[in-house]
Amino acid sequence: MPQFDLKTIIFMSMLLTFMLSMLLAITRVHHKEVNGPGYWSVGNLVVGLGMVLVLMQLDAAKALFLPGTALIGAGLSLYINGIQAFVGKKPDHRIPAVIFSILVLVDYYFMQISHDIRTTVIMDALTFSVIYLACARLTFAQDEGVLGNLYWITSSLFLFLALLMLGRAISASSVDISVFDSFATWPVNAYTFIVGAVSQFFISSLFVLMLSYQLNQNLASMVTIDGLTGILNRRGLEDSALKMQGICRRINMSMAVLLIDIDHFKKVNDQHGHLVGDDVLRHIAGVISKALRTGDVVGRYGGEEFSVFMPNTNENDAGVLAERIRAAAEATPFKDNNLNISVTVSIGVADSVRAGYDFKGLIAAADGTLYAAKNSGRNRVMRYTQTKLAL
Repeated sequence: MPQFDLKTIIFMSMLLTFMLSMLLAITRVHHKEVNGPGYWSVGNLVVGLGMVLVLMQLDAAKALFLPGTALIGAGLSLYINGIQAFVGKKPDHRIPAVIFSILVLVDYYFMQISHDIRTTVIMDALTFSVIYLACARLTFAQDEGVLGNLYWITSSLFLFLALLMLGRAISASSVDISVFDSFATWPVNAYTFIVGAVSQFFISSLFVLMLSYQLNQNLASMVTIDGLTGILNRRGLEDSALKMQGICRRINMSMAVLLIDIDHFKKVNDQHGHLVGDDVLRHIAGVISKALRTGDVVGRYGGEEFSVFMPNTNENDAGVLAERIRAAAEATPFKDNNLNISVTVSIGVADSVRAGYDFKGLIAAADGTLYAAKNSGRNRVMRYTQTKLAL
């Protein structure tokens, strides 16, 4: 059996992990809107400290696990908190404290009272296995695309480590008791320490990659999301509409557009102020969003105008949806404290069958029908064919 220089391998792995922890900590300071990196950074440092303490006592079997393994368990538990925060869940801060307490009590009892190092190794390995399994479960199938792939790799690595710790427990339960007299030379111990230390580096690297991708996604959202209403801005709307246009044209599927304008919005600003006007815009954006179907795309086109693009939709179907939006807006006035403001909308409808697939052409057709709706008294839906017949 080959002899491993455990101290060198663990030291180098912990040094690299420490550097990645600093990167996570710096990112957390400058990007407080992203949750999770702080837990991962502290968790890495605590795990590293625990492994250093174990390494320092590697030849002293009776003191091997105190307090090193308790710190390792607490640090791994902080991974759970970090993943919970990163995926939008509330971190359960009791987990690290509970795991730390369990490991301290187990190690103290079996090492100092029962003098049973075999059971200590088994219990600690099973505890670590449960923690890794929890991390694997939290990162499994959390997203799609690039981030989903990173989640999948991370989950697989956590699952591998859980099985490794389970194997360590099984090996400890079946190995001759004399092995624990020279615990530092136990081959399984060497392998698990090496794999654990190296895996620690890879896990930290995956956390950094996940964080980097999330920050890029946030930056992209800032460019395409309207800061006031939370729906797409004009740029995001045009990008989504062009993608939809390409798909619909390629498979010869119709698409439709609604152009929605809030009636007499200037009066709202003049009578109640621009802050109330902003609230009304958010209110109408919510009304529109609730009425839409899966696959429909809504955005703020400009000012008090909104636009909706709908795949696999003709003018008649779009007109039905437009009427639903108009009725919903009329039936749900904006209410805030003592304010009760009736809000109506006018909507222009056009589709690719009559106006073509071109983005500008569709918008121009819908804009013309919206103009006709406003000239006809507002609070109504006007279709492109209606304006053509009127001509």
